[in-house]
Amino acid sequence: MIVDQQLHGYNHGHELLSGSITLPPRDQDLVDRLSDIAGPIAPGEKIPPYITCYPLPSGSHYVVARTWHDREAPRAGCVRTRSLLIPMSEWTSVADPSALVALATAAGPTQKMKRLSLEPGLAKPSPPVETAGAEILEALFLEHSVSVAVFGSKSAELIALRILTAIWPSMRRRFTVSTFCNSPRTISKKSFDLVFAPVEARSRFSDWKGRRVDGTRTSPSRHRWSSRIADEVFRAPHPSLSALDAFGEMAEDEKGSEEALRLSLLWGELADKVGSEPHAALGLLDIANTRMSRRPELVTELAPVLARAATTAASAMAPSEAWRFLQVLIEKLGETRWRLSLIRSVRSSTVALAQRHPIEAVEAIPHLLKDGGEFLLNGIAAGIAKADAFERVASSLSGLSGDALLGTVLAAPELTVRLLEGDYGVEPSLVASIASANGDEIAEARKLILPQLVDDRHAGVLGALLANAGAPTILIEAERLRNANDLTAVALNGVLVDAAQREGGVAALRDVAAKARQSQASNAMLRQLLRSSVADVRWILDAIEKADARRPMLLADVLTSASNEQLRSIFGQPGMLADVLVLVGELPSATEVLARIVENVRLQPADHIGLVMRILPRINGPRAASIAVSGLEAVLPKDFGAERESIVSTLLDHAGAQLDGVRVLRVGAGQGVPAGLASSNLTLFDRSPPSVRAKLLENPIALADTVVSRRTLDLSYQGGEAVGRLLWDSDPVNHRGFLLASSKLLSFATNVKAEAASPIIAAAFPSVYRELQRESLPDFLSYVFPFVDWDRCKVARRELARSFLNSNWRPRDIALAAARAGDAGRIIRSIAKRDNGSRAINSIEREADSLPDPWKHQVKKAIKDLRNDPP
Repeated sequence: MIVDQQLHGYNHGHELLSGSITLPPRDQDLVDRLSDIAGPIAPGEKIPPYITCYPLPSGSHYVVARTWHDREAPRAGCVRTRSLLIPMSEWTSVADPSALVALATAAGPTQKMKRLSLEPGLAKPSPPVETAGAEILEALFLEHSVSVAVFGSKSAELIALRILTAIWPSMRRRFTVSTFCNSPRTISKKSFDLVFAPVEARSRFSDWKGRRVDGTRTSPSRHRWSSRIADEVFRAPHPSLSALDAFGEMAEDEKGSEEALRLSLLWGELADKVGSEPHAALGLLDIANTRMSRRPELVTELAPVLARAATTAASAMAPSEAWRFLQVLIEKLGETRWRLSLIRSVRSSTVALAQRHPIEAVEAIPHLLKDGGEFLLNGIAAGIAKADAFERVASSLSGLSGDALLGTVLAAPELTVRLLEGDYGVEPSLVASIASANGDEIAEARKLILPQLVDDRHAGVLGALLANAGAPTILIEAERLRNANDLTAVALNGVLVDAAQREGGVAALRDVAAKARQSQASNAMLRQLLRSSVADVRWILDAIEKADARRPMLLADVLTSASNEQLRSIFGQPGMLADVLVLVGELPSATEVLARIVENVRLQPADHIGLVMRILPRINGPRAASIAVSGLEAVLPKDFGAERESIVSTLLDHAGAQLDGVRVLRVGAGQGVPAGLASSNLTLFDRSPPSVRAKLLENPIALADTVVSRRTLDLSYQGGEAVGRLLWDSDPVNHRGFLLASSKLLSFATNVKAEAASPIIAAAFPSVYRELQRESLPDFLSYVFPFVDWDRCKVARRELARSFLNSNWRPRDIALAAARAGDAGRIIRSIAKRDNGSRAINSIEREADSLPDPWKHQVKKAIKDLRNDPP
């Protein structure tokens, strides 16, 4: 270390006598002034050697000066001063400032000035200052920083050197001290930090703005740290405040203000108290936070202390106070990595505290969340989950506000599980909590809560979590529930169905439900997912395994709930009816829907007939009759092979009084119906049960109109017979209709040569003939025969005979017509008179025995009379 010197003394005034360095004017002016005596002295007064230490204004050097009283000077009050100028960069690291004072002292007031080169050495132990009290240190370090004037101290130089040695670099750089002065000393109008003065000089300090200390006595300490600082400064062999520098700021020559020392002392004090007073940790953390920019590792070093404090608080404090303490402690760490570390380290304490006092923990949650203490929720929730008497805990949780409850439930999976596995009644509160949650919270809730929902009491919670869920989420939840309970929870199933219908995921959910084990609940869910549509019916038929017993039940149910329009849409598909009948055709529960299909769906005739024949045995009453009628209308115009007559007969049996005789005649024998079918139908009509036949007999005109509408009498003989019998039997039922029908049919059939006409003639001719016998002829008979003779009956007999002999009519039918007309003798005689008449009479005679009585007797008598009296 290079040390320069300057020597000042009297030479026509106080001035620089010699030196090894030339200083800038401002620096030199200060050295010139401060090297002179400090304040006036009385005549004959002797002053002891003293030291003055101060920095130069430029900051290049620090001055350590020794001043002696120069009694050889020609003028009183003169001094000599040797000033050592130490480079400031070296001065802050000088281990033993007293060595520099000793160097100046040894050189004395006269030795020639020269630049010195000093090797750094170890500091020598310094004698203690037994008489110094702590008042000086309190004024310098523990109170508002002001200049200090000490009066009458016997150890001024030792005190000054010990303080210079003990203080930290930044303070040593700016510290000013003088161990003797009779009046205040200043630099740039600022008083020295520490000056020592004789007691007699006290009056000259009347304007002193700083602290005055009585150096002749020891004052009691006013601060709790005074004795500790005094021990380090005045009594330690090597004075130093570095032991108190908890932050390393003073030693590293940073700002190092007196405040830093006070914080270091407070740090040490708080650290000693943490074990018994956890709140001391908060003070430590506050101090550490003020030093984060300079000592980021300080919090890391403090972490074990904070963890111990948290553990102590959790075990010793009242629950509410402990929660508040933990919250404040962790909050003070801010958003740092140490915060997370501390949260992890105190988690076991928070878990234990919450487990011991769960109700108090729940009560603390709203306050913690309000003040930003959500980081404690994990431990609280985990502890609550382990608590005994959980019913009370769950009830207390239910009372939390929406965000608090959901946040707590989500904070620890174990709480989620325990809260939902038992019937604690928390679900309504949880639903309200979910309703007010944001998107991120809902997503987290789905992860933790959905796996716990397996019972019907959870339906509200499930609905809240799926309120805005997409189809994929709904499907995942459905798969989970299928694995968890085979979809046996009816209410949960309903929530899934509603959500799927809302989000368009019905088809996918249906596939999941179909894989569940069969139960009343899963079957009902599957039914809810099915609509009465073509696609859903086809899904039942094709997607569900054939061995699945639910197929027929579901199909029947879906079809039963279908509207008529939906049935028409479903069974308008090719092959649909056949597939459906295979599955449900024999189910009693399907009878109703099958009947509705018959009633409302336009099927192919064969399908219609087949369906009618399938269900007729299973229904009765008017509906059965109505369905039978519909079947008749389908079967009558079509040829269904060998079973046709049996089908028609069966349908007629069921139709009964419901039959519309007019319509069935038109459908079964009207224009467009093939002759063979028409003949067969008429035969079957004739053989139908009395109730059916009665409906046909009510309107003989319809029978006549039906036959006439064919335009050609192409019926078989059996068909003609049926027409004849129906016509004849209608007379007692509707006599007027019978007359009109007879006239129509007689007019239509008279000129028809086919044998089918003869049975019709047998039924129609008699009534017309009797009417012709009356004096008053009805208008409707005027067109039957061309009456050119006043004997209308004669004309009728002649036309009947002519038509018979020119046709293929059967003789017995003409004989029957004659007998029924009540004039068998004249009619037969009219036939006999015509060409080939005798042959015709022979034929009639041969077939007469086939006639029923009394008409057989009448015919035989007429022939006998004819034989006895030939024309």
